[in-house]
Formats: sequence, C-alpha cells, structure tokens
Amino acid sequence: MAHDEGYAATVATIDREVAEFIRAFEALQENLRFGAVADSQATLVAAAGGTFRRIEREFIPTVPPPDQAEFHARFSAALTELGKACNLFMTAPSRDWTVAFLYSRRAFCTGLYALYELRASLPQIDANFLMAGAEAPVAPKVAGDGAPTGFIQRKRNDARSDYTLYIPEDYSPARPLGLIVALHGGYGQGSEYIWTWLRPARSRGYAILSPKSLGNTWEMETRSADSQSVLAMLDEVGREYAIDPARVYLSGLSDGGIFTYILGLAHHELFRGIAPVAGALHLAVDPMLREGHGKDTPIFVVHGVHDYIFPVTFTRQTCQLLTQLGYNVTYEELPDWGHALPYSINERLVAPWFDTLPAKS
Repeated sequence: MAHDEGYAATVATIDREVAEFIRAFEALQENLRFGAVADSQATLVAAAGGTFRRIEREFIPTVPPPDQAEFHARFSAALTELGKACNLFMTAPSRDWTVAFLYSRRAFCTGLYALYELRASLPQIDANFLMAGAEAPVAPKVAGDGAPTGFIQRKRNDARSDYTLYIPEDYSPARPLGLIVALHGGYGQGSEYIWTWLRPARSRGYAILSPKSLGNTWEMETRSADSQSVLAMLDEVGREYAIDPARVYLSGLSDGGIFTYILGLAHHELFRGIAPVAGALHLAVDPMLREGHGKDTPIFVVHGVHDYIFPVTFTRQTCQLLTQLGYNVTYEELPDWGHALPYSINERLVAPWFDTLPAKS
C-alpha cells in the first residue's frame, strides 16, 4: 500500500510539473524570435530546470505497482518525447537551429498525443487541454452512431492529402458541429498545427480539420491540387459526421494564412468567416478581388508588428485595400508579436471572433 501511495504522489508531482512545462513551452513557441533564440532557451531552462533529467533518471526506471504497469509505460514514453523536445530546443543557436526546432516541435506534439490519451489519470495536464472554466466534453452514456471521436489521423489517398481531425468526445449526430479548418504554415504538419486550436475548439464544442499540404507548403493558386484536396476532406468529414454547413470557418498561419485568402475567397460559399494569421495577400487573389468574390464573407486579419517574414506595413495596406473594395474586414494588430505559433491568439482572438458571427443563412 505504501508503495502504491508513493507512486501516486510521484505521478501527481510530475503531472503538475509537466503541466507547467507545457504552458511555458507553448508560450515560448508563440513568442519565439529567431534572432533571440538564446533568450528563449534561457527562459526554457528557468521553466523546465532539470525536470526531464530527473524524470529520466528517477521515475522512468521505477517499478510501478502491478496495476499501473501499462500506465507507467505509456506515461514514460510521453515524458521521453517531451524531454526530447526540450533537448532539441536547447540546440546551440546557428543557421541550422530552425531544423532542430522543427524536430523539437514534432517530439512535443508526439508527447501531447500520448498524454491526451492518459488525461483521465493526469488532472493537471488534462486542464491544459481546456480553457479556464470550461468543462471537458464527455462521451454520452447512450452511444451515438459509432463514429470515432477525439483525434483521428487520416492517411493520404488518391483524392487528398493527410489530415488530422478532432471531434469532441460528446459528439452526437443530433447536434451538428461547427467546424474550424486550420491550415499550417510552410514546412508544417496538420497533425502538429491542430494543437494551437485544441483548447478553444474543445472548450467551445467545435470540430477541427487540420489538413497537410500536398507539398512542403500550399500551392498558391485558385484552382490548385491543394484546394481540391481540402475540398475532398470537407466532403469526407461531412459524410461521416453531422457538420453544420452554416458554421464552417477557415483560418491559417503564415503560408496557411496566404492560402486562407485564396481558398476562402475562391470557395467563399463554404465558409462563414476566414481568419488569416501572420499571412499575406497573394497575387493569385487579384482576379477574385476584381470580381468581388467573397464580399459577403467576413475576414479577420491578425498580424504582429514584429513580423520578419511578412512586414506589417504590407498587411496594413492589404486591409486598407480590401476595405476600399467593399470587403468586410476586421484587423487586429499585435504590438508585441512577431511570426510564430498562435496558441493564445487563436484562443483569445480568433475563436471568439468566430463566435460573434451569426450562422450563415
């Protein structure tokens, strides 16, 4: 009994420490500036300290109580991935550091997927998957139509690319879901970018569709293979789940923001609103703007003053142009942000803006 209690106490301590690390690491990814990597690394050291070295040395080799053996193995595997993410992030700054960051991001998300499956046993980590004050979606006592919920990974086929889907665990075909289509940035992965949307979507009862581009980034044309791929995904998800066609929203980061303009204006009838984040207006949309495509679709533009990829002056001009052309544009300029992952931006800005839009008639 004492061994069981000691193991439970250790798990509770790690639960708390890792929950704090997850939030800190998300904040670092959101506020990352590649010219100040050393500062971000110092912040990570202060946040994580020797947490993962201690876990690797002391917790993972522990012999758990017999009834906790499977949990221990799965928890240890998740913690190993988070430790790997931390170590890769701490790679010495150089011209190649961005590659280490991409691998760090991949390990971090791999660890999150594993922790999500263990959330019932990890209350502090579980709380990270919800906004403050929100209640977790719970599977109904009476089973629905048997369609899977939670995270669903779909492999590429002849009609479309890979995509990751999140369906709230309380899904019922009797209550059609709003759907957020979330487009990753260049060299990104839908399976990773979806994590920037999980907390607000899960808290508000939205499904998330996070596609993978067919190439390293999106094909910036109105009639592209990527457009057809995303449309095929929407059709597929709509056949399997009850999705409210009046509450389908589109948002993307960086190159995904560029593609949000292209896809959102070309197929404006599908989307209640579009929200490019840290993106830019591409020449491919010029013919559509001249013809007034999508003027009835609200656009929410979010951009950081310190964006080193797409200068904020260009985005200001873009919003001015769209407004002059009669488009319904709301612009949010962030004085302290650059060009990084938008965890809190999606949570406190984009998702609430989606909520303000009445259902498409």
